[in-house]
Amino acid sequence: MPPVGNPPKPGKPAGPPLRQPIGKGTWLMVMLALVAIWIVAKPGNPYKKLESRVDAALALTADCKMTEARAELSDLRSSKASAAQLKRLQDAINTGAPVCEKQRGRAKAWADARGVIEAALDAGQVDKAGARLAAHIKRWGDKGAEADELREWDGRIDARKGTQLLDEAEACLARANRVCVESKLPALEKLKRPELEARTQTLRAGLSRLLETTMLEQGAANGAPVRSGAPAVISTAPAVAQNAQQARKVLGEAERELAQGNYKSAMEKAELCATMVDVGNRACIGVKLRAERLNREMLRCIANGSDWIGDRCQ
Repeated sequence: MPPVGNPPKPGKPAGPPLRQPIGKGTWLMVMLALVAIWIVAKPGNPYKKLESRVDAALALTADCKMTEARAELSDLRSSKASAAQLKRLQDAINTGAPVCEKQRGRAKAWADARGVIEAALDAGQVDKAGARLAAHIKRWGDKGAEADELREWDGRIDARKGTQLLDEAEACLARANRVCVESKLPALEKLKRPELEARTQTLRAGLSRLLETTMLEQGAANGAPVRSGAPAVISTAPAVAQNAQQARKVLGEAERELAQGNYKSAMEKAELCATMVDVGNRACIGVKLRAERLNREMLRCIANGSDWIGDRCQ
């Protein structure tokens, strides 16, 4: 028989199992993760960061980016850069600014000069193009970023001069004007243009044949029999007339060169013209004097940095 009294209370339900304590390995992993985060996110050395900014600004001065370099200098002052860092950048700006300004001036001057030279060559004014290039080199030198381009244009001008001289010499050879041909050869040889060497050699060969023909004709004339009792009469009228005709042609060429602004070529042709008829040939001498005057004025004008247009300095 069961005992008499209060029945036993039912027991409480079992609770959730207790968590296991965190192990040492877990704590070790957490510590390693925190160390890694600290290494990645830790503040850097402010001096090193400012130093790298100074180096970057110095690179800007080397590239002539002075506006950006000055802006960075101002920011570095606000960032409390050291006096030594600020001085290093300021010195670089002070030293590089005049050099960069000169480079910009030289580049602009060359851009202007190149346009004038190209226009002069297109118009056949080789002397004007050469004078403009020479004035630019005298003012700014032949170094710098434009050095290769300057040499290229100098070669182009010399090639055009040589071509012009060859054209004139070949025209003289066609007229059997030995003096005219011989006056062109020294200038051609001075240019030393390899692309004109073949034509120059052909011109020399033609001059040699002309000299040979002239000597044979003179020898035949000197050896011609003369009738006894009759005085030897030598008529120079045809030769004088032919020479005068050639002088008029040369004078016309000199006037065309003068009109085109090729003053040196005009001087040479006018001087040749003056020797072909008589020393006192006023027309030839007048063209020569005018060409010399205009050439002096053009050189003075270009040397002063002005433009020579239409026989006037502007």
